Amino acid sequence: MGIEETVTEDNFVRAETANYFGKQAAHTPVNTYSHHRVPVDVETQVIIRSNVDMIFSIAVVDVTEEAEFHLAPSEEYQVAQIIDENHYIVGVVYPGETFTLRNSDLSTGNHVYVLGRTSTAGGLDRAHALQDARRITAATDNPYVPAAYDSVSLDAVRASLEARSAEVDFGKAFGTPGSTVPEQHLLGTALGWGGLSPQHAQYFQGLITSSGCDAWTFDLPPLDYEHNGYFSVIKYDRNGWLDVARPGLTDRELERDDDGRITVWFGDRRCAGRPNTIEATEGQRFYFGIRLYRPRDVDEIHRYIDRLRSSPAHPVTP
Repeated sequence: MGIEETVTEDNFVRAETANYFGKQAAHTPVNTYSHHRVPVDVETQVIIRSNVDMIFSIAVVDVTEEAEFHLAPSEEYQVAQIIDENHYIVGVVYPGETFTLRNSDLSTGNHVYVLGRTSTAGGLDRAHALQDARRITAATDNPYVPAAYDSVSLDAVRASLEARSAEVDFGKAFGTPGSTVPEQHLLGTALGWGGLSPQHAQYFQGLITSSGCDAWTFDLPPLDYEHNGYFSVIKYDRNGWLDVARPGLTDRELERDDDGRITVWFGDRRCAGRPNTIEATEGQRFYFGIRLYRPRDVDEIHRYIDRLRSSPAHPVTP
C-alpha cells in the first residue's frame, strides 16, 4: 500500500471527490450505470444531503478521449449531472438531450462522475424505465484508480467545514472554475457534494435546535413549472444525513395555507395533527432546507432565497 496523503483544506476538494469516485468505482465497472431502484432512506444513503423524492443513477466514466451521454425524452424531471475530479460541473443533460464531453472540457483528470436524478412523480415503474433508457458511450474504458488519502484527516477536515455551515452560499459553491468562489466551492464540497449549479437548481438550508414544535412558512418558489420545475423540503441531522423515516415532502404533497403560502412543521407529538409535519426531537440540532429545481431566473431565485434567510423556522406554542 502506498503512502496516504494527509488531507487539509488545500486538498480537501480533490480528496472528498476521490472518495465518492472511488466508492462508485469499487462496485460498478467504468462507463456503467448503477441504478438505485428505490428512493434513498436512512439505511441506503451514500451521498450527503441526498434527495428522497428521486432515484439515482450513478456512474464513473472514462473521458481519456471523449464520451457521450443521453437521456430519453420525458415529462418527468430527470437530469444527468457530470462532475470532474475537482468537483466542477462539466455538463448537465436534460430529457431528450445528447451531450458529448471531451477530455479538454475537464479541469483535471480523465474520469467523471455522473450523478443522475430521476423523479418518482410518475411512479416507480415509469422512473425505472427512464433509468434504463440512460445511455453512456465512451471511446475508452480505463478503470478509475483513486489517489490514496488519509481517511482520519479527511473526516476531520470535513467535520471542521461542517461546523461552518452558516457561511455557505450554495449559489457560489457549485459550477465551473469561473462561476464559483473558491472558499464557497470548498464549503459546498463538504456540505453538499454533487449539488447542481445556480441556473439548474438552488438550495437553501437553515440550522435550528428543536423546541418540540417549530414552524417554517414561505412563499411558493418562482420556478419554471412548465418544464418540470419543482421543489421539495427536507430535514437532515446536524451532520447532513437523513435521520427519520419521512424526512422530506415534495411540492405535490405540501398543503398550501389559506393565503397560498406553505407552512412546514418540525416536531414531535406537540405538532400532531398539523399538515406538512416532519419528525424532530426536542433539543435536537438539525438542518432544514428546500431544493429548488429549474429556476425561472437566477437573480429572481436569489432574491427568493434572501427572503427565506430572513424568515427562519421558529418555535410555536401548540
